[in-house]
Amino acid sequence: MNLSVYIFNTFSVKKRSLLALSTLLFASLVCGQDSQGDAISIKPSAEPITESQEQKNLESKRPTSKAEQLEWLETSTGLKGKALKRHIALMQEAQPYDDDKLQAYVSKVGKKILAQSEHAHLPYRFVVRDTEAVNAFVNGTPYVYVERGLLSLLNSEAELAGVMAHEIGHNVARHSSKLQSRNRRNIFLATLASIAASNSGVGNAIKTQSTVNLLEYKREAELEADSFAARYLFGAKYEPSQLVSALAQLRDNNIYAASTANRSLPHHGLLTSHPRSDIRLREAIEDAGIFPPGEAFVGREEYRDAIEGMIHGPNYTRRAPIGYRRYSNETLGITFLHPKTWTRSVSGAKIILKDADKTAQFKISIEKTVDKKQSSKDALKAKYPNLVNPEKIEKNSPRDLGTLGAIPGQRVALAKVARNTFHFQGIAKNNRVTPEQDAEFVAMIRSFRRMTPKDKTAKYVTRIPYQRLKPGDTFASLAKGLQPDIADAEIELRVINGYYPKGEAEPGTWIKMLRKEEIEE
Repeated sequence: MNLSVYIFNTFSVKKRSLLALSTLLFASLVCGQDSQGDAISIKPSAEPITESQEQKNLESKRPTSKAEQLEWLETSTGLKGKALKRHIALMQEAQPYDDDKLQAYVSKVGKKILAQSEHAHLPYRFVVRDTEAVNAFVNGTPYVYVERGLLSLLNSEAELAGVMAHEIGHNVARHSSKLQSRNRRNIFLATLASIAASNSGVGNAIKTQSTVNLLEYKREAELEADSFAARYLFGAKYEPSQLVSALAQLRDNNIYAASTANRSLPHHGLLTSHPRSDIRLREAIEDAGIFPPGEAFVGREEYRDAIEGMIHGPNYTRRAPIGYRRYSNETLGITFLHPKTWTRSVSGAKIILKDADKTAQFKISIEKTVDKKQSSKDALKAKYPNLVNPEKIEKNSPRDLGTLGAIPGQRVALAKVARNTFHFQGIAKNNRVTPEQDAEFVAMIRSFRRMTPKDKTAKYVTRIPYQRLKPGDTFASLAKGLQPDIADAEIELRVINGYYPKGEAEPGTWIKMLRKEEIEE
């Protein structure tokens, strides 16, 4: 019997999610869920950028048991146990930024730095996470996470290299594990003291002193990481002083953030003083080595080419996982995901989607609900008497959120939202639905749900183009052309270009601009 008729390969959805997990740098590592909790399948057809042919070969292997799935994840990530769980949680929190070129560029710069470190033998990976946060971090594993918001702030490849060198330095010095050990020890000692003295005040005093000690330790740890970073930069032939420039940018951004949010957002433990005047930081950089003028690499042009067009601020396009688009209809109060390559049209009370080859069609028909008390399963059976294998759209929900099933040659489903009933129908050319097509039908059906306030986002996104300054151009004059679309445009331009709170760039300088762009639906 043809698989397209009655076999509904829901497991293929899980397998394809696992394939996505094996391409961590460029796919959403969410085990088949987007940030809103939608079940999806991820196509394995996108070519992954991997470290070796061995890792590419992982794409052809298909895990079947839970043990094999775990082995798959461990092999794909190079992580096990708690480290693997932490990594998956981070990828669930924020998926990788959807730009293969930028991801590859950051990875290339990271590897140049890694080659100069004590961890050169470890298989590090570098991931740009899609958040507007200004940060980069490590968590004791051979992964360096760079937030997209940080890239908006930096202005050269050497500055980027400096930040990643600093984070690798934290790993080399094992600061993360040492900090956790100190924290656990302090809590343990404070608890013992409280019990011994029968006085919680004694324990609180010890905790207060421990907090001071931890802050001091963090400052020393940051300086040690900077010392490692300066040495790695020098070894990779980057200009070590660009580390100071990067830290100065971070400090200025913190000051701006504090002025708008009434709180400080420190990235670096030494930022209580200005990095350019920090004597110990200067000494650390000088100890690493000093290049003759013009011999060290800065890479402003290379960095400009890498980030031009990148999204700045909130990324409203990320409402869908990589490779997918989200359709939302506020009037109907519904939303669902569909593959990015599928075309979508609305005709009367029907939403019709077709794959790129026009061999598969997915149709949603909308009608007023006649019997509100009738379950979705009974309604689907009434419409299709020859229905087989009916099951809940949301398997784990106690509520009736819809039912999916099949009839010969078709995937069908039904869901009720508000006063409307939605009928789903997936068909293919010659009535022969392939397992892959059926998996897409099921994924779209399972992603269908009632809209929430989080789905109502802006219609525009802000991107970074570059512009060469002309004589007479100032940040104030450039900002006039951006208002009222971009609030505080002059300050934003100053912050991202390194001229906050004052100063002007010379004519001929390439500076970052901000451009609002309508989101394609």
